[in-house]
Amino acid sequence: MKGTTLFSRYVILSLYTLLIVCMGIATIVERQHGSAGAHASVYGTWWFAALWAVLALVSLAYLVRRGVLRRGAVALLHLSFAVILAGALLTRLTAESGTLHLRQEATATAFTGTDGAERRLPFAVSLCRFAIVYYPGTDAVMDYQADLRIAGPDGATDSITVAMNHIGRADGYRFYQSAYDDDLKGVVLLVAHDPYGIAVTYAGYLMLLAGLVWTLASRRTRIRSLYRRATAAAPLLLLAFLCPTDATAQHTDGTIRKDLAREVAAIPVLYDSRICPLNTPATAFVTKLCGDDTWQGLSADEIFVGWMIHYHAWETKPIIKVAHREVQQMLGISGPWAAVTDFYTPQHAYKLEGKANDMTLDEGTRKAVREADEKIRLITMFYNSEMLRMFPLETDGQMVWHTPGSTALPQGVPEAEFQFINHAMDHLVMHLLAEDADGVRLMAAKIRLYQREKAGDAVPSTFTLRAETFYNRLAACRLAPRLCLVLGLVACVMALSAARRWRRWLMVIVAAMAAYLTLLIALRWWISGHVPLGNGYETMLFMAWTAIVLTLVLMRRFALLAAFGPMASALCLLVASMAMGSPQVSRLMPVLQSPLLTVHVAIIMMAYTLLAFTAFVAVCCLCTGSTHEARQRRLTALSQLTLYPAVACLAAGIFIGAVWANVSWGTYWSWDPKETWALITMMVYAVPLHRSPLTDNNHPKRYHAYVLVAFLTVIITYFGVNYLMPGMHSYA
Repeated sequence: MKGTTLFSRYVILSLYTLLIVCMGIATIVERQHGSAGAHASVYGTWWFAALWAVLALVSLAYLVRRGVLRRGAVALLHLSFAVILAGALLTRLTAESGTLHLRQEATATAFTGTDGAERRLPFAVSLCRFAIVYYPGTDAVMDYQADLRIAGPDGATDSITVAMNHIGRADGYRFYQSAYDDDLKGVVLLVAHDPYGIAVTYAGYLMLLAGLVWTLASRRTRIRSLYRRATAAAPLLLLAFLCPTDATAQHTDGTIRKDLAREVAAIPVLYDSRICPLNTPATAFVTKLCGDDTWQGLSADEIFVGWMIHYHAWETKPIIKVAHREVQQMLGISGPWAAVTDFYTPQHAYKLEGKANDMTLDEGTRKAVREADEKIRLITMFYNSEMLRMFPLETDGQMVWHTPGSTALPQGVPEAEFQFINHAMDHLVMHLLAEDADGVRLMAAKIRLYQREKAGDAVPSTFTLRAETFYNRLAACRLAPRLCLVLGLVACVMALSAARRWRRWLMVIVAAMAAYLTLLIALRWWISGHVPLGNGYETMLFMAWTAIVLTLVLMRRFALLAAFGPMASALCLLVASMAMGSPQVSRLMPVLQSPLLTVHVAIIMMAYTLLAFTAFVAVCCLCTGSTHEARQRRLTALSQLTLYPAVACLAAGIFIGAVWANVSWGTYWSWDPKETWALITMMVYAVPLHRSPLTDNNHPKRYHAYVLVAFLTVIITYFGVNYLMPGMHSYA
């Protein structure tokens, strides 16, 4: 009997490992050959489905033999995965899916399946109307809506609406918005019919949620004993981090007075499909050119407004940062700073022409050329007034924002209005040149009044505009992340010190970092109008906030958090600042306008934060000498205690994401690289939750080595998949 049980464990472990490896390989195949290639070679094959089926059957047999199913919480948790797999199998065997192209007033009784075959519908469907819904006062798309008429075989009719994150349902068939014709008289819908699989899979998700909650709250699981062992105080080793510094630039006088530049920068404009203060594109413009929102003591407002007027003078200023040495040689400069004039020969020929695609250059040089070329293109956009769309006019039912002196004004514009749009900026510039503060304020007020009359409530309030300007300065400050890193290092030293006199100052540091991050997120939330979890920068910011808030709440109970939390938070903030900058606040893509987005991303980021904590503890334990066995066991208990809610959050986040995917794309699981690697991460971290040689208390370093290596899956899931692999999560 014992030999049979041991054999079953080896079979389960072998199948489990094989599935993880196959899924990892499949994402690489998808990177090279696309999703169709990955499905043809792995995901859609009979042997891949057979591996899952055999693993489920062998695992259930093992659980029955070991009597695990008699333990309520553990039984419910494990059976939920069997139900989810059964639902997936039903979907694979019984579901239909495809596309349906409808023209207005045309009737269809069939759709095209994914295999190219025609599939009959039990009713007739026709398109009554299709419309693009825009954010008020802008040309940014908020939603796509199609009104359909359903006619049954008995002559009864019904009307349904299909929109992003709003499914149209008829007789068990579901319709999703996919694409539309250029003339807005036709629409392409995704069609899905899954009579059994979704219900069974969702039942499995509910069982999983109940099992997770029951397991975490149960007195019969290992969590209670781990809690008692982990809360004992234990000194830790210090991890040192270096804080980079920048040389300060010399100050120089600006060409426009700072107060006048700020007045102009407060004028609302349409930028990146959103109405915001001119300070926002000004900050983006200057940051893109020189890597900071200031240059030689001048603010982004001063540089942007000054360049608008004295463009010849600014073209000779070395404001463009070019770090690559070979690109510097192409431009004929001796350092990292170049002026616009350095990019052109005396005969006005562009020095980087064709260099981005010159295969004689190495990839690093070509990339550096492209980065430099982007900066010149940005200046060209600036000269074309693409960042000065400040005059709204309604045209054919849509609000269009025009630039000063625009030649694209619609016919029929009243003469007075035409003259104002074409000459308001000229008058503003005259007052700027004369340093007439009252005149500048008056013209800025007239422009804002015109915007209110034309765009109404679509123009943000004065408070919101000022809040965004303050946020731009706060978020663009390069010193803040490095200061947080220094404070995190100081907090780490204080936490590791046995002196009680540091505890009050430690609390002050953690509270200050929490206040800063809370203010940053709150401002971004207020400005954007949605929870800031829509891109990589925002999720890293949320992860930093989660780490520091957890520290603030739990540091008195878990001393290790006081050392880990501030450092983890500061590093997340630094990664966001260095890798992604501070991307402009923008409207959410229509597919992201779902309340499930906030829950899904927040829970996943909570899981990543806790898994990062286990990696930190692993480093501490691996660096601890073998003579400190008691300390190692306490650290192991703390790590295992953290691992339970981490895996629970990851599992919950995955199935909430699956529900969101079903609402948005018509399928709850599509083997997208992000989905696949999230599943791999959960499976890898689920291993040490079971009793095995990894959880042997006599060999704690074995467990911590595994946890540290496992953290690579988190890095791949978050960074590798987001930026190296295509898929539906490429915006994340």
